[in-house]
Amino acid sequence: MVVFVMKMISRPEKSLELRQTLEALMTLTRKDKGCLSHNVFKDIEDDNILSLVEVWENQDDLNRHLRSDRLTVLMGTTSLMSQPPEIMISEVSASSGWEAIEAVRD
Repeated sequence: MVVFVMKMISRPEKSLELRQTLEALMTLTRKDKGCLSHNVFKDIEDDNILSLVEVWENQDDLNRHLRSDRLTVLMGTTSLMSQPPEIMISEVSASSGWEAIEAVRD
């Protein structure tokens, strides 16, 4: 599993335009082969901070997405941001859920 995170800080006057662009891309990207999850989150303390979080089955699926026209559109949104986006790509070799928390708390 591969996780792609992009943190964006929009210029205040461009915040709505950035959110609308991300929403339009989200619907399409969720249909891509290997896309397990694609969500956009707004910071609870600052409406101008958005985080795009995508989860992909594997690196090949993410790479296909990174070469897509949709990512070209996403990269074009940097003109709506007050600074370059922060991007982090992580490969997850193992994951756990609620049971891990319960095991630690017992």
